[in-house]
Amino acid sequence: MTIQNGALAPTGSACLEKVLSRLDKVKAAGAGKWKACCPAHDDRDPSLSIREAEDGKVLLHCWAGCSTSDITAAIGLELRDLFPSSERKGAPRGPSREAKQLEGWILSIGISHIQRGVPMSQADQERFELAKRRLGVQ
Repeated sequence: MTIQNGALAPTGSACLEKVLSRLDKVKAAGAGKWKACCPAHDDRDPSLSIREAEDGKVLLHCWAGCSTSDITAAIGLELRDLFPSSERKGAPRGPSREAKQLEGWILSIGISHIQRGVPMSQADQERFELAKRRLGVQ
């Protein structure tokens, strides 16, 4: 274990150590949890919750409502710095399974309308065409 800003951080957790080392008033708040002053607003009482997920991602939540991107920018990091480097490098590119499923549903609905002779609005037709392009359907 290493000490970062007064809080214990597991060794080897580069993402977490990078975040904790840049925050003020860091205190342990339980197993794998920390509190600190949010750098994105004038915070005197720690309102930022920090947690490391099992997969190594660093999760940030400001109870005053600051966005994660505002928090990371305030400490000179980017959102990608909250993810393990192995996940960034080896992560598959492209749409998620859920996104492909949604596009498939839109395509099916459009085909059904065409087969039944049901007219589509301009917006529906454009969305149908977009789904076709995204799925590589001619």
